[in-house]
Amino acid sequence: MLVPKGDSIMKYISRWLETRFVEVLKSHPVVVLTGPRQVGKSTLLEHAEFLRDWRYITLDDPDALEQAREDPKGLFWEDRPTIIDEAQRCPELMLTVKYLVDKSDRRRNFILSGSGNISLRQAPRETLAGRAKYLHLTGFGYREMHGLSAQGFLDEIWFGQEIKDSNIKSNIDVAQSIWRGCLPGVVLASSEKIALERLSSYIDTYIQRDIQDLVKVRYPQHFRRLMEALAQATGWESVQDELSKACGETRTNVSRYMSLLKDTNLLYELKGYAVKSERAYKQSKYFWFDSGSACFLAGIHSVLELKKPHVRGRYLENFILQQILSWASLQLIAPEILYWKLKAQGTEVDFVISSAGKAIGIEVKSSEQITFGDTRPMREFLKSHPQVSKGIIVYTGNKIYPVATNIYAVPWTVF
Repeated sequence: MLVPKGDSIMKYISRWLETRFVEVLKSHPVVVLTGPRQVGKSTLLEHAEFLRDWRYITLDDPDALEQAREDPKGLFWEDRPTIIDEAQRCPELMLTVKYLVDKSDRRRNFILSGSGNISLRQAPRETLAGRAKYLHLTGFGYREMHGLSAQGFLDEIWFGQEIKDSNIKSNIDVAQSIWRGCLPGVVLASSEKIALERLSSYIDTYIQRDIQDLVKVRYPQHFRRLMEALAQATGWESVQDELSKACGETRTNVSRYMSLLKDTNLLYELKGYAVKSERAYKQSKYFWFDSGSACFLAGIHSVLELKKPHVRGRYLENFILQQILSWASLQLIAPEILYWKLKAQGTEVDFVISSAGKAIGIEVKSSEQITFGDTRPMREFLKSHPQVSKGIIVYTGNKIYPVATNIYAVPWTVF
């Protein structure tokens, strides 16, 4: 992301994903970079130091797009590593990329980038099977935004390191961080007014341009109402009948629109975590990729409105999920993110990170103190799932400490 450095000079903020990018390029001739719009994909591709010798082509350029459709081989006349940004605008270009990679015996490198799922326009992922690695760029992680190392607390607990008591000094306002979310342009806005204008523009552009580029939505206002209803119910088990009533669309269209939101990386679906014979919910929960967008769509247009604990708690969950997603995007094998909720008592753990038989539980509380009583859901979860090594309760205090056996209170700022 570019930020003012002084005298109108812009400074590039490097992204955590760059290290993973360099590793992947050593083993794959093609890298496909996806992620929501405006999270910094184009900025990374144009300014990252390791890509400075690459040729950069964007299909936002009408001439480049026309040539991609009419003369794709001519577009790639120069035999050098090439970046194709906004590649979703011409998915048939993948066939030419495949041809050139194979012709060069996998020595020619390409990076394809797009704001949504590049296969949305019937361009099969199989075209680049065995040649491409898919990477996902999220918005700014909290620690990434503050210039901290990618190796943080989640790595420590995931890889079984000892958790030590410590005090975390921070004067960052949690409500401000939740409301701003993870979009670089919003996070770095110089005022709340500018941040709000950018959030409004982001949603309007998505509905009026991005979605219409993919499918024709007959009633854009209904689509927006669905987005608002999902934002208001973030972190809850969403029922399509209720969503259908809220937005004035059929269940079929609601299902189709939610698929579009997921395919364009704006909406995340979390499924229920359950072992055999366990009576736990499997119904999906939905979260936004960005707590700032979720707040805006839910009608929370100022930080003050997030000061109410019953409002803040839900969007703090969304904010913590952002941090988990940012961490997961850097892993060699991406873990699955789920939630756990028993049908009988309704006992719930907000997030379960699971991979290859290993799992940890994460509960989110908006309070400044955690007591032993707050650990009851996590204690039940650990008791019934011996494969889960530890439980974390994220809260708004400033100290890491054990609250119960294998359960730790952890400040939100360490994520």
